Amino acid sequence: MVKEKSITRSKGIGALLFVMALIGFAIVIYRIAGYQFEYDAQFTPVDYGRFNVLTYFTIQSNTAACCYFMLIALANFGVKKFEKIAYNSTLGVFITLYVLVAGITYNAGFPLKMTQPWTFDTFYHAFISFLQIYFHIVMPIAVIFLLIFPLGFERVSKKAVIHSGIYPLVYSIVSMIRGPLVDPVYYPYPFYNPEFIWNTFMKDKPFSAVGAYGIIAVLLVFGISLFIIICAIIALVHNKRIKKYE
Repeated sequence: MVKEKSITRSKGIGALLFVMALIGFAIVIYRIAGYQFEYDAQFTPVDYGRFNVLTYFTIQSNTAACCYFMLIALANFGVKKFEKIAYNSTLGVFITLYVLVAGITYNAGFPLKMTQPWTFDTFYHAFISFLQIYFHIVMPIAVIFLLIFPLGFERVSKKAVIHSGIYPLVYSIVSMIRGPLVDPVYYPYPFYNPEFIWNTFMKDKPFSAVGAYGIIAVLLVFGISLFIIICAIIALVHNKRIKKYE
């Protein structure tokens, strides 16, 4: 029996999430349609084409979040058939996990000088900077809000937490397989590139594909474990928060 209705189930929050979803979709569409290549030796040394943006974890996780926001908005406005999905606690925790990891990773790159600085000198640069801010700062704040004021009131199980590692695992495997098959060779992130990994860890030693993929396998196990640990923390917060509504 639910004691009270969460504020995130209100029409006002639904309208806000609907607008946020539209902005997110518009950003992705414009990023593809208005793509421009500008050579940058550190961050964009090669023109990989307009559609490879869809392979980024950030774009995929935030697009999923925008779809999720749409469902919440429709459910909040009384469309009953969407409530089961929109108010699903496990789905909410997974969306929170993926958007937060993308945001944390991106922002952690600034002090390491691995994240391209924001610039606003031209419209396109301003748009790209807005894209990064929206998907890596605004959207993470939104999912944290939904975590603090939960939509669903079911507990997230330990089994579900473990399952949270499936998507990043599949994403990683597909990225590594696809990378050398496209022309030019393209990896959404350098840690999927065996040559980059080998040069990073083994320096000037002769390249070994087996050794490189061995290192990647170890890193992958560590990365997926980190996803699961973060998911466990998010699920713990959710499970504690829903006690207020029980």
